[in-house]
Amino acid sequence: MRIRRLTAVFWATCIIAFIFILYVVTDLSFKLPSIKPAMVELDDSKWSSFESKLRHIENELSEHHAVVGEIKSAMEQMAEQSQEHGPQKISQPQQRVTGEKKTREFKVVGDEPPRMHKKVNMTNCPIIQSKSKVDIQMLSMYEKILFDDKDGGAWKQGWNIEYREDQWSSKNKLKVFIVPHSHNDPGWIKTFENYYKQQTRAIFNNMIEKLPEKNGRKFIWAETSYLSLWWTSDATEKDKIAFQNLLNSGQIEIVTGGWVMNDEANSHWLSVVQQLTTGHQWLLDNLGYIPKNGWAIDPFGHSSAQPYLLKLSGFENSVLQRVHYRVKKELAQNRQLEFKWRQLWDGVGKTDMFTHMMPFYSYDVPHSCGPDPKICCQFDFKRLPGNGMNCPWGLQPRKIIQKNINERAYLIVDQWRKKAQLYRSNVVMFPLGDDFRYDRANEWDNQYSNYEMLIDYINNNDGWNVEVQFGTLQDYFKAVHEDIKLSDFPVLSGDFFTYADRNQHYWSGYYTSRPFYKNMDRVLLSYVRAAECITTQVVMSGAASHILALQLRDRGEAARRALALFQHHDGVTGTSRDEVREDYAKKMFTAIKYSQSAIQQAAYYLLKQPAIKDQTAEDIFFTVDDIWQRHDEIPSRVTVMLDELSPSRRVALYNPLLFTRHEVLTLYVSSPHVEVFDPEGNPMMAQISPVVTGERRLGFATGKFQLSFPVSVTPLALTVYTVSLRDAMSINKYTSYSRVRVYNADYLNVDLPKMFAVEQPSGRLAEDVTLWAGSGAAGEAGSGAGGGAGSVRLVATSGGLVKALVTTDGQTVPVHMDFVQYDTQKTRDNNSGAYLFMPDGPAQNFRPDPFPEMIVTEGPFKATMYTALVGPKTADILLSLTVYNNPALPQTEVEVSNTLLIDPAVDDLELAMRLSTHIANGDVFYTDVNGMQMIKRRYFDKLPLQANFYPLPAAAYIEDERTRLTVLTSTPLGMAALQSGQIEIMQDRRLSRDDNRGLNQGVLDNVRTRHTFRLIVEKSATPCVRSLEQAYGLLSAGAHVSQQQQLSPALALLHAADEGSPRPHHARARTAAADIVLAAANAHVSGKTKDGVLMQGVGMTFQRVQFDSCFVNKEVSKSFPAGDGQIRLSDIVDVAADQVFDSSLTFVHVRSPLPGGELALCPMEIRSVFINHTLRH
Repeated sequence: MRIRRLTAVFWATCIIAFIFILYVVTDLSFKLPSIKPAMVELDDSKWSSFESKLRHIENELSEHHAVVGEIKSAMEQMAEQSQEHGPQKISQPQQRVTGEKKTREFKVVGDEPPRMHKKVNMTNCPIIQSKSKVDIQMLSMYEKILFDDKDGGAWKQGWNIEYREDQWSSKNKLKVFIVPHSHNDPGWIKTFENYYKQQTRAIFNNMIEKLPEKNGRKFIWAETSYLSLWWTSDATEKDKIAFQNLLNSGQIEIVTGGWVMNDEANSHWLSVVQQLTTGHQWLLDNLGYIPKNGWAIDPFGHSSAQPYLLKLSGFENSVLQRVHYRVKKELAQNRQLEFKWRQLWDGVGKTDMFTHMMPFYSYDVPHSCGPDPKICCQFDFKRLPGNGMNCPWGLQPRKIIQKNINERAYLIVDQWRKKAQLYRSNVVMFPLGDDFRYDRANEWDNQYSNYEMLIDYINNNDGWNVEVQFGTLQDYFKAVHEDIKLSDFPVLSGDFFTYADRNQHYWSGYYTSRPFYKNMDRVLLSYVRAAECITTQVVMSGAASHILALQLRDRGEAARRALALFQHHDGVTGTSRDEVREDYAKKMFTAIKYSQSAIQQAAYYLLKQPAIKDQTAEDIFFTVDDIWQRHDEIPSRVTVMLDELSPSRRVALYNPLLFTRHEVLTLYVSSPHVEVFDPEGNPMMAQISPVVTGERRLGFATGKFQLSFPVSVTPLALTVYTVSLRDAMSINKYTSYSRVRVYNADYLNVDLPKMFAVEQPSGRLAEDVTLWAGSGAAGEAGSGAGGGAGSVRLVATSGGLVKALVTTDGQTVPVHMDFVQYDTQKTRDNNSGAYLFMPDGPAQNFRPDPFPEMIVTEGPFKATMYTALVGPKTADILLSLTVYNNPALPQTEVEVSNTLLIDPAVDDLELAMRLSTHIANGDVFYTDVNGMQMIKRRYFDKLPLQANFYPLPAAAYIEDERTRLTVLTSTPLGMAALQSGQIEIMQDRRLSRDDNRGLNQGVLDNVRTRHTFRLIVEKSATPCVRSLEQAYGLLSAGAHVSQQQQLSPALALLHAADEGSPRPHHARARTAAADIVLAAANAHVSGKTKDGVLMQGVGMTFQRVQFDSCFVNKEVSKSFPAGDGQIRLSDIVDVAADQVFDSSLTFVHVRSPLPGGELALCPMEIRSVFINHTLRH
């Protein structure tokens, strides 16, 4: 019988294969879906027609062989299984959290057509190639520069510039573009709305009145948030037409066009994408306009991620300003202030962004026309007598009249000529503006009328060989590229941190200022991304009506705008006044609520729950397990209430990531007598622990317990677990109870249910404490209890600080944790403030009270040590150290949570956490660049301490040949590696003085703040030897997975349900690649084709991450495998292949269709797609 069945299957398969091959032979035009590698051009004229056909036939033959191979493999497996087990139904084994090695899965060929993925041709990827070298590598430049501070004369930070008048002729004139602009901060000294009412509104009104008076007048504008506010609240139809006409004629150019001019140190690249997209989409929808050039004159240092994002947005040129004064001098001396800015990993120049760096101290008029500010200030005609401003150098502007025009014109031409010596082209840009300029009509008149007289006089003076005009960035860059070939400009890689504007004034303080709101920014980012993803799934699947989908869109857009606004370089930086910071926080608080509302409603639609009559946007179907009561308080958790009337609750987990997440989930429950059921309704192992409370004194919560259990959620899926009340008298097979240890708290009356084994030694703890999670963790006594095989152990000091980690294979790695503190310099004009970090010397040890109260809870899945560190007249810190037993992520990792508050009585204190190891990294360490990539840094003895602090938006690591320590952070902060083997991370700062950068206040509004760090120790099987020339780093697969799970946590949605009701779920995605990041998913975007056709649809952005090849954990790779770079959009959302188009980052440029609806990504690349999709009615 068995042989007969096998024979029938074999001949049926042969017949199918024969028909298939016959069809191909008779029709060579038959094509299987394919996708070209990212770097292969679509039109290659070098190939002959004959070669193309040959290659086509070879490819198809190869694919056909693969099909036959699949059939043969399936037959062999069927035969083996039949022989071993006899006839049985073939089924797919469930994927387990434990990450055990699975037998090969397969399907009968008739079930689904085989997927023919062509892997990306890695040899064509920029990270693999090294055809083109850079001319300027910023880390190498730092190694060479002496960082002297010589007085350069009129140009204090430069030198006395000289030129020859015969450099120019009638055929080779000096071209000068005067670029009027107004820098409008969306919040700083005043709130966004107050700035608009008091100044910005008048700028727009004057703009549309004054610019049309003469055709030659030009103006540039950057902040779309203000333009949107004016357009929707005050502009009349006549005003809108006037503005549109000026835009169409080129008299106005919108530069960058983001919602704000974003910070480049603290902002996550995903948030930068959000703010750029928000601005660009508004411009296209309302003005039909797409920006072309970047303008970033006020961010406090510049990131290498920014030019890449602008390049992806379709830009070719950009301008920046705030760069270390000594770096500017070095570049100026070599005429390298204009360069092609390249990504560190790009070996071919695909990412090059042409960049213009302003050469002088500031972007204001005195520091823009040329090297001498006392002369340039005389040409800022807003400072004419009677306007309330003057020049601090003592020489005031004079109105241009016939009597003085020759002398005045020559004076400014001399400055322009000197400025021209710093650049390679014969074209000079003179930005004419400052903060909130042109808000009064008389400034427009004074600036334009006086310069118009100068322009006419200079242009008519043939002997000077100078041609002057008002211009935009587009005008300027067009002239530059006509004058000098792009290939003649140098290539630069690296970034421009840490910024110093003068002396030892390094702007490394703002990396940490107002950390509570920096953390809130990351929380909002995670919510906005999750809301975007789940809304896109709802829209593409048609799960909600048109009206409900629009309601989801509106709430998502409101949240996105709040996130975008806070990316402003005085928002997430913490450098605004108290009332402005308060305004930002309230906006983010509302945005979190909007996002939560959208997520829980979208989840309801995807889970196909019963329709509700008269649904509104305010309906609540699920409770999100993250309760924000106030905009300045750490959120609380929901306690799942279980009793006889409501004995069961469902927990829907949403995973916004593109890989299956396996982790330990913790909920709060009202009873210790509970059990957990998996999505199929089977009981599963769980852990119950008491809830530890307190800030300065520890205790146990009453009527509240931690419930921890392992969960697994596939990509973009909603998976439902059930928590039920268990009969306290029944036999308990699945729930374990933590062992509890209490130290240095004799006063504490431990009143816990009897199922918890409690130790409370008398006396003071004088020895190290070990904690671990795993089977048997709750059964061993003694502070030095050891861990089970394969578990991570944490060794802490008697003071509750990390001392060492014991790896999964038993190696002990010393990691000593300390807290340190800095005081500030207090001399005149030399002190720390919101922007500056100016310590009075090396850090001092933070000295909390001895014998801190400590509580340890240990169980099979999770073990935590809580320590209350109280520093009299300094700060108090609630430190919790947690290790997890997660077999799917078997790496040496500990979670560190610092909940801290600097004493309000303290005037000046900056608190830091220091980690010291035996890792021999020398002076080399790595930090992330806006969470996008890792950059190599070095500690420099020749620089002051504050100059060696860098932004830490997401991750940092140190390594030697055998060991790496990675630190992941939930909050963007400042960090340094001041000694070999050490990482130091700032925690908070309280400062009583202003640092003279315009804020006019200190930082005294500290609130209790929580930071969560993940410390990962990784070992290499063979010595890691890095190329000295490689200026970037890579996270390991395990660190990347942990980072993504921290940045985008699984969202727990709680709801009541009858015990016998169906267990809903939603799992649409058919892809799982740990190296692919779904950066954005916007369900409602507009785009324009090259033919000018406007399209409506869905936009999605993806990043492919490259993992480090040295610190490899094979077990992690089994649970979290990387992909092949191919992304089939139909594997993620419901979309036909012909609806998928390549697009720019912000979706405004819709390009060619993607063959087969597939996107090919090289490692480190970011690409976006536009899905032509109309909402179903």
